[in-house]
Parts: sequence; structure tokens; C-alpha cells
Amino acid sequence: MPVHTPLPANDTRGLPSCAKAASAAVPRYVESDVIAPNRVIGAGTLSTLKASFWQIDERETVQIGDPDFISFALNLRGGRVWRNNEPTACEVGDIAFQPFEGARWRFEREASFVQLYIPFALATSVCQCLYERDLEHDQLRTPCATGYPLLVRAATSIQGQLASMAPTALLLDSWALLLSEILVSRLSSHAERYERSSFGSIPDRSLARVVDFVESHLGSDLDLASLASVAAMSPYHFARRFKARLGVSPHAYVLERRIRRAQLMLTGNDKALHQIAAACGFSSQSHFTTAFLRRMNITPGAYRRACHA
Repeated sequence: MPVHTPLPANDTRGLPSCAKAASAAVPRYVESDVIAPNRVIGAGTLSTLKASFWQIDERETVQIGDPDFISFALNLRGGRVWRNNEPTACEVGDIAFQPFEGARWRFEREASFVQLYIPFALATSVCQCLYERDLEHDQLRTPCATGYPLLVRAATSIQGQLASMAPTALLLDSWALLLSEILVSRLSSHAERYERSSFGSIPDRSLARVVDFVESHLGSDLDLASLASVAAMSPYHFARRFKARLGVSPHAYVLERRIRRAQLMLTGNDKALHQIAAACGFSSQSHFTTAFLRRMNITPGAYRRACHA
């Protein structure tokens, strides 16, 4: 049976503007005839992006289709992979799409891959924002193998972070929107026929409200929908305009503010590290340490000792 890795207990919010996007559903793709994933993220919790990690030594397997999710797998290591009777193989480092109707897969040797699942409803919402058109299943190409750099880089970055931390709702929402935009703008038939102009800039007043909201809720598991609501925008438009204005994504901005608050707490009080982690909105002390080290090149404990030396 799949091993389900839940999100933090208070992580229950998704994208209210896309009712079908955030769900607790388990993608049917995780079911097959002979294999099961080593780890599943987002299944059984109200989330947008979901993922599964696989390590298999079978030569052939069947995965069930699911029209509610766009699914693709990043081939991490092992050998080539073939879909159905198609001649093109998915090489290590490439991405293979799971057709909505399901597929039979053949493996050259033992393989390892991560599979990402994007709610089709979310991709449809992004398509409406980009092209003012609905997205139908037959309007999205699902190639057996693609090395499209932007998509590969995004998937590689996401799988690396998923392997080392428990994702927050805001992070999953941000990734889901990023992937949806790449898929719709590169693989949908609308991209070849329509072009959307600039989305404009986030007004000063809206930006100020968002900044104040972030500062007063850093200890909460902020999600993209709540920030967009404060700015009175859709999550998709808000994410684009926020980054265009500040140069960083909403998630990166929130993380920076959490690190800054943690710095102040480490120098100004003697609370335990797990208490500081909770006060700054990190899902665990481990998550706090990893994020702080990545940003500051020093652990929280070492930073505190250096400040009080």
C-alpha cells in the first residue's frame, strides 16, 4: 500500500477561487497492477499539487488514467522508459506524461522517478486567465518524452525540495500555479493561437495590505489564496503581479520575512529553537534549521551562539 505523508495538521486551505483544484483526492495514477509509490505527498489532505516518489525494479506496469489530474513523471535515475507501443523512450532527466486514459509502461532496468499531479481544474483556471478560453483534455499535449528545459528545471527543483522538507500550503499552491502556467503556455493548443497581454501591476495600497497581513500572520501556515484575498485578486493574477513588483514570489517573500523574524528572536530571547520555529511559521524545527541554513549559511543554534559571543 502507498505510504501517505500528510501535510502539517493545520494545513487545510487551498484555492477557494478554484473549487475543484484543492481536494483531498488521491490521484488514480498512484494505483497500478504491480507497484506502489514509496511516498505520497498531498493525498488525503486539502491541497493543490500532489506528488509521489517511486523506486521500482519491475519491467512492465500499468497505471490507471485519471481525467481530474495532469500527471507527469521526472525520470531521476535508472534506464529508459517506454509508453505503450510508442517508439520514443523517456531518458533519464526527461519527463514523461501519463495520458488521461492511462498507459502501460516498460522499463529498461530498475528505475527511480517522481510523479507530479496538477488538478485539471487549476490548469483550466490558468488557461482562462492567460487566454480567456476553457481548457479541454484534448487541447493539452501529453508527450511520452520531453526534455523541455523550463519544465524539467521546475520539476527538478520541486522534487529536490519535497525530498528534504514538509511543504506548506503556500508552497504547494505556488508550485501548482507555476507548473500550470508552463503546461498551458507550452503544451496547450491555445498557446499557438492566442496571446495574453500584460497583467498589470499590483497597486500600492494592495501591496501594503499584503505586507501588513504577512507580518501579523507569520506564525500561521499562510497560503497563496489568503494573500490573494487580501489583495482582492485571484491567486494566479496575484502571484504574477507580486513577483513582477517585488522580484520574488509570494512564497520567497514570506520565507524571507520568517528568516528575519527568526534572526531577531535568536538574538533577543532564550526561547527553545522549536518554539522559535513555531512562532515563525515553520512546520518543524528541522524545516526551520534547513531553511535558515540555506539562507544564512549557518544553523540557528550557531547563529545564536555567535550573536551572544
